Amino acid sequence: MASDSESSSSSYDSVEALRIYTLIKSETCKYMVKSLLGEGSFGRVVQCVKLDTFETVAVKVAKRECNKMAWKEAAAVKKMSALDKDRCNLVKYYEIFEYKCCVFISLEMLDISLHDFLTQRRANPLALNEIRVILKQMFVALSALKSIGLMHADIKPDNIMLVNQSQQPFKIKLIDFGCAIYSANIPHDAIIQALGYRAPEVMLGIPVTESADMWALGSVAAFLYLGYHLFPSKCEYEMMQSFVHMLGQPNERMLEEGKHSQKYFWKRKGILKHTWVLKTPVQYSVFTGTVIKKSKTITKKFTCMEDLAKHHPQPNTESEVEDTVAFLSLLKWMLCMDPVKRITPVEGLGHRFITMKHLPEDPAVDCYAESSRMSMKVCPPLSLENEIENFVTSSEIMKNRKQSSGQFSPSSTFDSCATAAEIQRNREKREAARKKNQLAFRLAWHAKDDMSCKLDVKQKPGMTQKPLVESPSKSSDSSMECTGSHGCCCTSTSTDSREGTVNAEPSKGRTSLGKRIKNFFLRLFCFSSNIEET
Repeated sequence: MASDSESSSSSYDSVEALRIYTLIKSETCKYMVKSLLGEGSFGRVVQCVKLDTFETVAVKVAKRECNKMAWKEAAAVKKMSALDKDRCNLVKYYEIFEYKCCVFISLEMLDISLHDFLTQRRANPLALNEIRVILKQMFVALSALKSIGLMHADIKPDNIMLVNQSQQPFKIKLIDFGCAIYSANIPHDAIIQALGYRAPEVMLGIPVTESADMWALGSVAAFLYLGYHLFPSKCEYEMMQSFVHMLGQPNERMLEEGKHSQKYFWKRKGILKHTWVLKTPVQYSVFTGTVIKKSKTITKKFTCMEDLAKHHPQPNTESEVEDTVAFLSLLKWMLCMDPVKRITPVEGLGHRFITMKHLPEDPAVDCYAESSRMSMKVCPPLSLENEIENFVTSSEIMKNRKQSSGQFSPSSTFDSCATAAEIQRNREKREAARKKNQLAFRLAWHAKDDMSCKLDVKQKPGMTQKPLVESPSKSSDSSMECTGSHGCCCTSTSTDSREGTVNAEPSKGRTSLGKRIKNFFLRLFCFSSNIEET
């Protein structure tokens, strides 16, 4: 056994520093190695005891070729020094030092990662109550990182640790900032994030923002809900193929802007317009010169997000059904292909799945709602309450409207909804913030989505967008009327939203040439007949 340990440690400059009961010296204190916790491509993690305070800590030992990444993590830790690690759900760093040509990182001792936790459960998925607690804490962590302009860039189940599962169930912290980068300094063609949790904008080579972390967190949420990875984790082509199969093809703006779009798509030439088409496996292999590695765990059984509920334990009560719908709604926004439309961490904290406004407040009515609220007590109090209260989903707005019209009793679960004046004022604040930060947020969205309160921009004529999340209210009626005495048709579509009416009419320039000639001669014939009558 000793020879095996020595051979496995040959890649490190200091073999002695990894032996049990060996002292590691820093400028401030001494550490005694107690046991080995894990090993990866970065290096090893050992459990140590600080001899001055006898506190148990975890110490990361970086390989020599990873020393640069270790000091990069030290720079990210320095940037996070102003944040409260406990309230922001971030791991505590004690010190980073160099000893015998190796870089050592002393940090807080935690329990177990989410990946190992699911492995112990034999891949049994978590309940929605448990996923909600994890997502809320991660939203707080990402909000804190975004406030200082930092992107984690490596969110996956291995980097989300349970603090103490026996005493604080599902209390988590985000770890491993070795890949952290300032969002303003990310190159357009940078390859970041682990495959399987990589955002589509990273694969296509378009400008990357902090929204890529939200995509990775959405993949983690799907992993916790299913018990296995939602997207392939071995082949980039299979991953893009699963994106298109389940979520639809990236829009034309993303494909035109992407530097690596031709790696996965090709342009089909048409008479009036060229369209992007996903390449076949053979075309991809010829273009890249790589052989596609087929994944055994990935199947095409998911055609949409609603299919995920079929592979999860079925709900027993009506509240659980509503909770499942709310979770899938949040998951759709986290896994939105367009990073501009993807939900932000603060908005995620205001989603009804996190706030539980769709669940009854009376514990005597439903024990599921009471247990859900009890499980959320492990989350620390938020410092973003004013921001979160300003966010209201469209389903709550419609519920509030029905209350004001007398269709619902005053003792509803949505008593805390904002009034129309507050909604208008808060919407103006959000629009001003988005204009200041990113102009792309001014794009028009479908008004019936859960996130429709973001923008109040009318759609362009002839442009209609498919809603990402179906609203619980009935869809508005669409009518087509033919007016005029000579076959002139006008199509009008109206959508009743929580913020007004969005009208979309086809542009006259879209009428075919033959129809325009026919209408011209019809008008000419009517004009000549009127002259003869006079």
